[in-house]
Amino acid sequence: YYTEIEKRGYASWPLFYNIANSHFKLGNRGKSILYYERALRLNPSEGDIQNNLRHAKQFTVDKIEELPEFILKTWIRDINYKLSSDTWVTISLVLFVLVALLLLNFRYGPSPRARKLSFFASMLSLLIGIGVTLFAWNQRNAYHKVDEAVIMMPVSTVRSSPDMSGTTLFILHEGTKATIIEGFGKWRRIELADGRQGWIASEDIELI
Repeated sequence: YYTEIEKRGYASWPLFYNIANSHFKLGNRGKSILYYERALRLNPSEGDIQNNLRHAKQFTVDKIEELPEFILKTWIRDINYKLSSDTWVTISLVLFVLVALLLLNFRYGPSPRARKLSFFASMLSLLIGIGVTLFAWNQRNAYHKVDEAVIMMPVSTVRSSPDMSGTTLFILHEGTKATIIEGFGKWRRIELADGRQGWIASEDIELI
């Protein structure tokens, strides 16, 4: 029933979340992870999606060790995904309205002290508003990315070149997430979270 709704062109995080849960109960690990990832793109701050995705990944064969990331980047991303993009946009609008009111008080304030405080408060609100807007913009860009995919086949071979004659570099299994770097015909060059790269048949993966 959920997939029939999706085929009609509807998309929402609860829909994708329920499709993911259904696939997980049916034992379709690849599909469940794929739809948890899609739900997470629509609502990256939803704790239930994060927890279920983490749980589903425990059943995958491949255990990929992610490369260490600059701690400031991780910290900023964690803050970004505390709230949804819609919430960040609402906060930014409130802040920009506040900036306008503070600037009015700066222009027509009753005393020099009040006008001075209004000016500094408006500049601070403006900076925070710009930062919050960037958070919303970043989430929007992440949603529209088409360079991430999930392995759908129980076993998939990653080769050194985009053809069947290429040397086998490593084997991947259903549910593993990868980033697509480039394409050539029916092949895609992917990169894993641990930095390994190689070519895989496009029919073995599905875009998030």
